[in-house]
Amino acid sequence: MNRIFILVAVFVLQACSESTEVKQEVAPVVVQLSSAQVTSLANNYEFPAFVSAVKNVDLKFEVSGRLIFENLIEGSQVKKGQILAKIDPKPFQRKVEESRIRHEDAQRNLKRIKDVFEKNVASQRDYDDAKSQFSITKIALENAEQDLSYCTIRAPFDAVVGARYIENDSLIRSGDSLANLQDRSELYFTFEVPERIMTANVGNRDVKASAHIIGQEDNVYDIHYVEHKTTPDPITQTYGVTFALKGEVANAFYPGSRAIVNIMPNNNSERALLVPLSALVGNSDAGFSVWRLNEQDSKLTQVKVNVSKLHGEYALLSSGIKAGDKVVSAAVGQMREGLLVREYKATY
Repeated sequence: MNRIFILVAVFVLQACSESTEVKQEVAPVVVQLSSAQVTSLANNYEFPAFVSAVKNVDLKFEVSGRLIFENLIEGSQVKKGQILAKIDPKPFQRKVEESRIRHEDAQRNLKRIKDVFEKNVASQRDYDDAKSQFSITKIALENAEQDLSYCTIRAPFDAVVGARYIENDSLIRSGDSLANLQDRSELYFTFEVPERIMTANVGNRDVKASAHIIGQEDNVYDIHYVEHKTTPDPITQTYGVTFALKGEVANAFYPGSRAIVNIMPNNNSERALLVPLSALVGNSDAGFSVWRLNEQDSKLTQVKVNVSKLHGEYALLSSGIKAGDKVVSAAVGQMREGLLVREYKATY
C-alpha cells in the first residue's frame, strides 16, 4: 500500500513539473537600420561663377566733331548695321570737295605734262613731279573720304546697349567712348579652378555642366565648355575656366550676375553603394563587413564587403550588398549572427 502511494506521489509531482515549463518567446532587439543607396564614384564639382557677355565693345569715333545724332538707349537691342551715332559731317564734306578739286587739277596737269613730255618739250623732272602730285592728291582725297565715313557709327553686330556715356550736341574727340555694346549671342560663365582639380582632370572634356543664378535655384541651364587658361593666377594658384550658355535665355538675367556652376562627368559607369561609416565592422587589414537584415525572418547576417573609399561620414562599397539592402548603422559591435531585430522608428 505504501509503495502504491509513493508511486502516485511521484507521478503527481512529475505532472506538476511539466505543467510549469512554459516556453519564453524571444523579443526582437530594436536596431537602427540604413538602406544602401547607389551613388557615383566620379567627382562632382561646384564653383561660384561670374556671368559676362560673349563680347563687350566700346563705341568710339575716329574723328572729332559735334554729335548731332545718337540712338543709344541703355538696355535697348540694336541690329547689325543700324546707325547709332553721327557727328556733323559738313566740315568733312568740305574737305572731300577740296581734295577732289586738287586731285582733278593734278590729273589735268599730269595729262598736259605728259603730252608735252612725249613731244620732248617737258623735262623728265617735270613729268615725275606731275605724277607725284597726282598720287599725293589721290591719297589726300581717299583720306578725306574715309574721314567722312567715320562721321557715322553703325552697330558692328546684334547687341544690347549696356551703357551710354555721351549726349547729343556734345563735342566729341577722337577716341572718346560713346557707349558700351554687349554681344549676348552667348553668355559666359567664368570661374576659378584650383590647381589640384585642374591637374586631376587634365585633358578631360567629357563632362556635363549646368549653372543657375544665385537666387534662382529652380532655373538650371545646361552650359558648354569654351576655353581655359593654362597659366595659373600667381597669387591664388587657380586657373580661369569659361563655359557658355546659348543666348536664347539671355534676357532671363544680366551680365554681372553671380552664378553657381556644377560640373560632373558624362560617364557615370563607375558606381558604388553608399552606407553610413558607422555600419562597418572590422578594419582595412582584416577586411570589412556589415550586418544585413534578412527581411523575410527579420534576422541579421554578417556580410563581407569591399570598401572603395571613405567620404566624410559615409563608406562607398563596390561589392557585398545590393542597392536597397538594409544594414545596421549603430551599435554594430553588439550584433550577432541570426539575431532577431526590429527597425527603430523615430516618433515625433
